[in-house]
Amino acid sequence: MKILLLPLFRFPTGHTKAAETIADAITRIAPQATIEMVDLLSYTNPVLEKGVGSFYIKWIQSSPKTYQFMYGKLVNRKSTKENNDELPVISKVFQKKMKQLVTKHAPDIIICTHAFPSSILGLVKQQGYFTNIPVINVYTDFFMNDVWAKKTSEYHFVPHQEAKDKLVRTYHHDANHVFVTGIPVHSGITHTPATPTKPMVLLAGGNIGFLAIEDLIALTQRMPSTTFTVLCGNNKKLFSKITQAHNPQLIAKGYITSRAEMNTLYDNTSAIVTKSGGVTMAEVMRKRIPIFIDHFLPGPEEENFHYLNALGIVRKLNEQSLFELADETISTQMQTRIAAYEQQIDHTLEQALTAVFQQLALLNV
Repeated sequence: MKILLLPLFRFPTGHTKAAETIADAITRIAPQATIEMVDLLSYTNPVLEKGVGSFYIKWIQSSPKTYQFMYGKLVNRKSTKENNDELPVISKVFQKKMKQLVTKHAPDIIICTHAFPSSILGLVKQQGYFTNIPVINVYTDFFMNDVWAKKTSEYHFVPHQEAKDKLVRTYHHDANHVFVTGIPVHSGITHTPATPTKPMVLLAGGNIGFLAIEDLIALTQRMPSTTFTVLCGNNKKLFSKITQAHNPQLIAKGYITSRAEMNTLYDNTSAIVTKSGGVTMAEVMRKRIPIFIDHFLPGPEEENFHYLNALGIVRKLNEQSLFELADETISTQMQTRIAAYEQQIDHTLEQALTAVFQQLALLNV
């Protein structure tokens, strides 16, 4: 069995993490499978991938309002009409490269963890190419934006029952081709609730949002029995500031690549302050950790926040609501809402992949 996995970008994102998670799951259920993971941007032009990634990050940082406006206009218009036909003329270049890529690898199945390669495949399929190669869309946020090729992709791994209902009702997909898996989480993040022996708040995302180092120190004084672990990522300035504070309640950690280490950290976390990236939310929800959002980027993170906040799974954190980090009643309520959300998940990732491979008679290929 030959599988082509299509995330977007080569630098770490939720989409690439989801692709790695899927590859890991396939290796365990079908060790004979050949898996190729390809970023369409890099395949088209390595310089293009770096340029697009850099532009994307700078645009969000320098002008979040214009990014939010364009995202709503072009990517997530909350309509039932896919905008494949409205992609720029340059999409023809990507269509050509997609045809070359699929022809080169000749996969038995294609799995997309990002809307862009899915949309390009959709356009190519509409032209009559590769109609015999099934495509799985694996959604890595808590909503399905308009770029995903929902009509032409044969299988869908969705975050919740609401998404499945929409694909069946609006796009007329066979319910047996739509699996409520939740957002994929790597098996290295175990499906066991966190059991901290003492209060520990995890601050994630490479920064500490609205909290300056002085505010963090003041917070340790207000919560003397709580340890605050800050995931600094590649932010060396933040790492240095926290280390130089010489406060035993403040622990700085650099970029963590080990899932085992991250899993252990989650297991000892009583609450997390973070951004609302889809994969991060799914990991933390798996551990039943109360989630507080201090900030989010416009676009997917904002959409994720509004969806989860409406369900009572996350709460917005600001200077006035810091006390909620130590409120056991609020934490219990959030954990209950997370458990209720996860009850609708009807397949693990491995079960969904196995079901698709069995339907396509690919397990022994």
